[in-house]
Amino acid sequence: MPKTYSNPRMTATIADWPHGAHRTTATFTIQVDRGRERGMRVTIDPKTGRPSAPKILTYARKSRIVDGDDGRTYIANLTEYGHVSIMRGDMKINEEAIFPADPRYAAVVALFEESSHADRNP
Repeated sequence: MPKTYSNPRMTATIADWPHGAHRTTATFTIQVDRGRERGMRVTIDPKTGRPSAPKILTYARKSRIVDGDDGRTYIANLTEYGHVSIMRGDMKINEEAIFPADPRYAAVVALFEESSHADRNP
């Protein structure tokens, strides 16, 4: 069954993020640079209490932090090629690519505009 995505945003803090055998806080942000955007995640090292080195994705036309219907956090990227790439929150694996022929495509692309309006009008 194909996943659906919701709750697009530019920042998110998750208090119970897995970190090896421990749990920690993860902060996701979308960086904007010269009209391009990319996702970034910083976790707090549970042993030292200090921020770990950031995990950073490559730039896309637009990026948003979204929730999957499976309860997980993802990064949606509107690529230069027009399809939407969905990255897992661990930023290691591309969960899926959604192309214009996919029936979910219009709804997923609308997430980028939905969050843009919400971010301007809190």
